[in-house]
Amino acid sequence: MDQPVLHTHDTTQANRVLAVRRQVSTGIGFILALSWLWLAPCWAGDPRVAVLYPDMDDPYRKVFLDIVRGVESELAQPVKTYVLDRDQQPPGLAEQLKQDRIEVAITLGRAGYAVAKPLSMSLPVVIGAVLLAPGQDESGLPGISLTPDPAILFSRLRDLVPDAREVTVVYDTSRSDEEIVRAQNAAKSQGLVFHALAAADLRQAAALYHKVLLEVKDSSVAVWLPHDNAALDEQALLPQLLREAWDKNFVVFSSNLDHVRKGALFALYPDNVGMGRSLAAMARSRAQVRALPANAIEPLRDVQLAVNLRTAEHLGLSFAATAMRRFGVTFPSQP
Repeated sequence: MDQPVLHTHDTTQANRVLAVRRQVSTGIGFILALSWLWLAPCWAGDPRVAVLYPDMDDPYRKVFLDIVRGVESELAQPVKTYVLDRDQQPPGLAEQLKQDRIEVAITLGRAGYAVAKPLSMSLPVVIGAVLLAPGQDESGLPGISLTPDPAILFSRLRDLVPDAREVTVVYDTSRSDEEIVRAQNAAKSQGLVFHALAAADLRQAAALYHKVLLEVKDSSVAVWLPHDNAALDEQALLPQLLREAWDKNFVVFSSNLDHVRKGALFALYPDNVGMGRSLAAMARSRAQVRALPANAIEPLRDVQLAVNLRTAEHLGLSFAATAMRRFGVTFPSQP
């Protein structure tokens, strides 16, 4: 009976092929393992975040949705949204968030601010899109106010009006000392002399503005109108102030976008998507470190610039094309 013939050359070749396949398979497995280790922090590192905002019509609803878009952009994952109605109570809301396995809540607007403190008994909370000056918040929670950072405000003043040397503000005494000190330090860092005049009521504010208008001579002095300032009569005093600024060629700038439409040189207003990213970064930090920061509420730093070009031209100011590309909105509206 014939014996089977062993083809050693063919067997050796087959073994070599098997060895190569094993090496390739091992290599691919190693690469996949490394990929998983690299991607895992991206998938597992960020907390499950909820964003709670009031039930409002546009344009306010769009503001909140833009903030949500920024949160999702920063976290690179979708977030769960909850629209707050007036009858919604914090205990039931906290239970709903627990059932949905939410780890951090971001609350927006006044309605969000109202439920933030009770919710913080159950999970970390970050507040945003609410008008709070430093020292005005009593919740003790971290978040971002709609009040622009004076450091950025005064920096934009120096950019747009190089001749500016002094900043004057008339403010109501209900504003915290912390806010005024922050503004004073910001002005000093920009080489500006800062004059803060406190008014107990509208009558005293009118007298102080009258004194300022008598003393101001040119664009080296700028008058700042803070956001939500009870010392400014929007109906009577603001139009007079803007007329005097036009006649005497001095600068009025504001933390209120609507003032630019009426004739102030410029204002800062929120970059809503950017604010969402910053709130998401805060939420991530709160999930990792439960201790609250010393200065919980931060001023708004995600801002865009609004400029009244008609006022600028009247003041003899001109801007390079590169500078104008940084303007978020201009007045009068361009065709």
